[in-house]
Amino acid sequence: METKGTRVLLIEDDPEDYQLIRRSVGKIQSPHELHWADSLTGGLAKLASSDFDVVLTDLNLADCHGLEAVRAIRACNSSVAIVVMTTLDDSETEFESLNVGAQDFLVKSEATSTTLARTIHHAIHRQQNLIEIERLLAEVNANRELLSEQKMLLESKNRRLRKIYKTAHRFVDNVSHEFRTPLTVIKDYVSLVREGMVGAINEEQAHMLDIVGVRADDLNNMVDDMLDVSKLESGLLGAWRRDCRLTDIIQSIRPALEKKAEVKAICFEIAVAESLPKLYCDGEKVGRVIINLVTNAMKFCGEPGRVRLWATENADQHEVVVGVTDNGAGIDEDGLAQLFQRFKQLETNIKSSTKGFGLGLNIAKELVELNFGQMHVASRLKEGSTFSFTIPLAEPLEVLRRYMDRLQCARNGSSVVSLVWAKIQDSASDTGAEDADTFFNFLLRRNDLLFRCGQHKWLFVLPTRTEVDQFLARAEQEFEKTNRNRPYGPLPSFAMNIAGSWRLSTHRDVILEYFRNATGTARGPSVESCEARSCSLAESLPLN
Repeated sequence: METKGTRVLLIEDDPEDYQLIRRSVGKIQSPHELHWADSLTGGLAKLASSDFDVVLTDLNLADCHGLEAVRAIRACNSSVAIVVMTTLDDSETEFESLNVGAQDFLVKSEATSTTLARTIHHAIHRQQNLIEIERLLAEVNANRELLSEQKMLLESKNRRLRKIYKTAHRFVDNVSHEFRTPLTVIKDYVSLVREGMVGAINEEQAHMLDIVGVRADDLNNMVDDMLDVSKLESGLLGAWRRDCRLTDIIQSIRPALEKKAEVKAICFEIAVAESLPKLYCDGEKVGRVIINLVTNAMKFCGEPGRVRLWATENADQHEVVVGVTDNGAGIDEDGLAQLFQRFKQLETNIKSSTKGFGLGLNIAKELVELNFGQMHVASRLKEGSTFSFTIPLAEPLEVLRRYMDRLQCARNGSSVVSLVWAKIQDSASDTGAEDADTFFNFLLRRNDLLFRCGQHKWLFVLPTRTEVDQFLARAEQEFEKTNRNRPYGPLPSFAMNIAGSWRLSTHRDVILEYFRNATGTARGPSVESCEARSCSLAESLPLN
């Protein structure tokens, strides 16, 4: 089988030079097929009528002079490789040849078979690479136009989605708030009838009214869940953390849980000791977690149903573990993996009249993490499940450690923490101090932390450096706004001082030491001496 050689077109008006090139091409080991034209016109005619891999052209032809030959060849064929051959070894001419479309430059006296073969090979490959680059550039430009159109379309859809998202949140908020009034009315009237305020009722009627009351509580919990989802998504769900007793939290929700158990004929046991140490948490949100876990347990417990609410101290971890154990069918591995997904309810063969939106466990997990705890679940098929969560003890240093751990995890260790003191006048009344405490908690955002360090002092821990001035400005604005609308007189005036800002990745121990001294959890300087310096609202913070 004949191997197809490289097709070469030589444009040369000197027959002797043609013979020289022909002999050199003939000595090349690989097959080369040489065609000759003694003028540019003849060469262009051959190039137009036949395919060639490379054109060797002289610059001084009878019908053309200089670089016009290269320009004419390139205009005739955009894909063929061009090698300029001349008697002059001129670097300027070489550069200009390459600039107008040639791939290589060769002095005729150096046109041996070896140099000619190498020059032809390199010229062809350079031209092929150039063609590929131009193809890719054209493809990129085409894709760029397509991407530009797609980007505009995507931005348009994103704007529409954001609008729909905001509308949906507004709708959920409005509907949830609108539910509040009729729910309150229903519960109040049911309570009046149940207590016999409008006439005697028999035992069956009382049972039915109890069911109505329990279902109203279920609906109220669903409303709370929807509102919390909306606040979580917008980053506005804050926490009013303070020293709490678990028994006080449980006592506030106990009647509703016991009534639910009574209606469902479930054995409900509470095993929480009064001797448990104080916790540092948002008591209302911890209560919500317990309600959601107990409600979930009562929904899926066995027959007869048994649900146990318990708590124990884990002194090594400086926390209390709160758990809810049921005697239900248990959860398999696939179910455990899906358990805390939002809007997800597991498929079970248990018929329950209390259907929700699949938010309860997800919201419970979020609220636990908001209080620097963790949610756990253990389950055995046909034996039951235990949902438990942790809450830190009322130890400021431990709470700060958990706060910083959470911050570093969420921000890949690149966090900055700023400490800001707030102090009201020592002459402020107890009522004024409590009002100030409420106001300072109102200022908190989702990732902010606040410690009360005495009757008239507070310490803010903020996960930012650049926005501290904005926080101080917002505090002043909210203070003025609150005082304009307070019917019982203004809040006590206060001063805010910035202690400093530190990178968690490099100054974690410095923050802990400062905080240990400031909160009196170890011997050291007084609180007053820990107020490192006072900054104006406009002053920028150095990064310590």
